[in-house]
Amino acid sequence: MRRLAARSAYMLVIVAVSSVAVFYAIRLSGGDAVAAVIQPGSASLEAREQLRELWGLNLPIHEQYFDYMGRLLRGDLGNSLTNSSPISDMLIIHGRHSLILGVAALLIVFGLGIPLGILASLRRNGVVDASIMTLSVGGMAIPNFWLALLVVWLFASTLHWLPSAGCCGPKQLVMPAFVLAAEGLALTVRMTRSAMLESLDRDFVRTLRSGGLSEVRVIGRHVLRNAMVPLVSLAGLRIGQIVGYALVVETIFGWPGLGQVLVNAVLRRDYPVAQFFSLVLVILVIMGNWAADLGYQFANPRLRAARS
Repeated sequence: MRRLAARSAYMLVIVAVSSVAVFYAIRLSGGDAVAAVIQPGSASLEAREQLRELWGLNLPIHEQYFDYMGRLLRGDLGNSLTNSSPISDMLIIHGRHSLILGVAALLIVFGLGIPLGILASLRRNGVVDASIMTLSVGGMAIPNFWLALLVVWLFASTLHWLPSAGCCGPKQLVMPAFVLAAEGLALTVRMTRSAMLESLDRDFVRTLRSGGLSEVRVIGRHVLRNAMVPLVSLAGLRIGQIVGYALVVETIFGWPGLGQVLVNAVLRRDYPVAQFFSLVLVILVIMGNWAADLGYQFANPRLRAARS
């Protein structure tokens, strides 16, 4: 319990520091939010200054930060500068799309990665093992934006099996979910194979086999249970990876999630939207790492014994 409280406090400190970094990075990156809304020459200088005053952009940056965080902590997420849409509505709509894409990618990462890793370990140094590991190396080596272009060229432009972009049916989900999951899938395969081989070489496995237990029971109940410990921490880290890669994948495939909204907000100098959704993505990454650390603590029996 003490460790949980310490990790939670540490996470809150990181969130606070990240909020300052995100706010200052966006505000000091150049550009003019007023110019993104009002075309140059279409309004007088006085009208433009009044708009800046209305939005609070004429205040010193530190005052803008405390004003923004005060409203945010009171539950006032604000509105978009470009279309006046409530950010709370944008979070619900686009957050749902990102959740669908993220869950689909995680299902691919672990639903396919763990069985392939187990199969590779059981067929060690064979053709199956070599084939699976070759694919996993490719998944780690190819950048996700390049992989996205390749799958669009192959499955959309050449074979015409899938749409190149859009939302939100199963066909539109296949390519972005696969691209988003590719590197995590490769890492999961390699880690599962490594953990399985390490467990298979231990003395307790030979003891169980000599005791007459079937191979299925030895693998399923004992070897796999030990191999799953490092995969628990991997699960939390994959959340952060998927959140980071979603920015690129959602933009390429036109998937209207949080990543695409953030990219568009930065390009349009829509400060409230860019600040809020940047902070949301940072919090998701931090929570993923926090969950990975806690999950590893609870999954590892030696650490559980040390706490008791």
